[in-house]
Amino acid sequence: MLQSSLRRNVVGEAVAAREKSATSAANAGALALALILAFAVARFGFDLSLGFGVDEAYTLTIARRLAWSYFDHPPLHQWIAHVAALALGEGSLARLPFVALFAVTGWLIFALTRDLFGARAGLWAIFALNVTPFFFASAGAWIVPDGPLLLALAAAALLLSRLFFAPRANAWILWLAAGLCFGLAGLSKYNAALVALGLVLFLALSRRQRHWLGHPAPYCAALLAVAIVAPVFYWNVENDWVSFLFQGGRAAPTGHWRLTQVAAMALAEFALLSPWIAAPLIGGLVAAARQARRGEDDGRRLFLLCLALPSIILFTLTPLWGARGLPHWPMPGWLFAYPLLGAWLAEEKMRRVPLRAWAVGSAALLAVLTLAAVAQADGAWLTRVIPSLAAGVDPTLETVSWSALNEAPALRDLPGRTFIVATKWNEAGKIAQSLGPARPVMVFSEDPRGFAFLDDPAHFIGEDAVIIVAQKRLQPTIAALSPYFASLDPPQSLSLGRAGRDEIDLSLVRAHCLLRAYPLPYPPRTGATP
Repeated sequence: MLQSSLRRNVVGEAVAAREKSATSAANAGALALALILAFAVARFGFDLSLGFGVDEAYTLTIARRLAWSYFDHPPLHQWIAHVAALALGEGSLARLPFVALFAVTGWLIFALTRDLFGARAGLWAIFALNVTPFFFASAGAWIVPDGPLLLALAAAALLLSRLFFAPRANAWILWLAAGLCFGLAGLSKYNAALVALGLVLFLALSRRQRHWLGHPAPYCAALLAVAIVAPVFYWNVENDWVSFLFQGGRAAPTGHWRLTQVAAMALAEFALLSPWIAAPLIGGLVAAARQARRGEDDGRRLFLLCLALPSIILFTLTPLWGARGLPHWPMPGWLFAYPLLGAWLAEEKMRRVPLRAWAVGSAALLAVLTLAAVAQADGAWLTRVIPSLAAGVDPTLETVSWSALNEAPALRDLPGRTFIVATKWNEAGKIAQSLGPARPVMVFSEDPRGFAFLDDPAHFIGEDAVIIVAQKRLQPTIAALSPYFASLDPPQSLSLGRAGRDEIDLSLVRAHCLLRAYPLPYPPRTGATP
């Protein structure tokens, strides 16, 4: 009788514990979803308050024409931008799909962290991810390749974590689904290859998972990923591998060691992450490395370290021997540091740390930065207080609208085939996005980027053009381009700005009768579009 009673009590306690755990997990999931949706709404409000930067305007312009791939990046985010512009127009609403993509990414990171380290860790991970300036703004809200890239990588990591640490389905299904996700990541951005390399590194280092190297499923998944990325290879074959050469050239050795560039790259990464988030991210990485070395888990931390570190290390060190680099390059690696941050903050010993104050402070600082950026973009309040910032170091200057071009006298009553000439790709993006798709825009310079693949200058021989250039570059531009036209009219001036301040001074020159095609550095070939 006593044993039977004890057995019933033990069973009852076990059932109650499971029910409490399930309730806690459900509550955590609901809280995570509420957090993700709240930040998505905040991002969209931010989007509505801010004009397009040069990268977004350039992407929207290049994406008007569907192609198998594009000069700067693989095609997925341009394809999304193309559909978004058709459905929602080329205004701020075109950013909406990218806000939605990052909301899904946030849920995937929560699920990944919850599965590996518990629901509390998952909540800390997605909170930190959403209050990080780079992931709140650029990756989470703007028309850039990071949106689909991060979603695909997070989905691949979640699938593989369930294969390695909590098998829930047929291994073939999980491997092929992960291959699909890596293929979509490869269609988004080339640095997805470094995360795939991290997966191979994990399989080689983990004794428990090394057996997969002798299984056919990973190799079939890799073949699937390559097949999905085939449009990128096709386009590059048609165009002399120009995209690979352009991106690879940034890491090419220059013959000099530049320690200062590495320091500048690291500081810029910390700025995008924000110091108050970068510090616990590094703490999570260090704690995970120690625990993985001691073998305190079944490889979960090693898995995330292998996905994170190749991108972080390689792109941070590339400026040592190559080009200066851009601080957003390592961010796909930093994405996988957030589950480790969540695990570290959820540890028992960290509960004595004032984490609530850190969380409130982080959210408040993000809000201050966001409001300051919107206020500066709208009214240039900071450059009024600190005039030296007006000398070209204000990043919000990119968001100034160029729509006043539509009222410029030099652009009125133009014949139907008159085209626009810019001398910089970033200015061409703002011009083309402002004028709309009806007016062809070409870049006559040694660095036309994707504009070289939109229109062939030879098709416009005999036609008139309007040259639009910054006033400070007017004279060298006239000297360089006048041999290509029969005559040029006197320049007309136009100033763009905000809150009554003129900040961008342009010159517009009507050019008559293109005499010969401008020699672009990488002329397009036929057959490169679907």
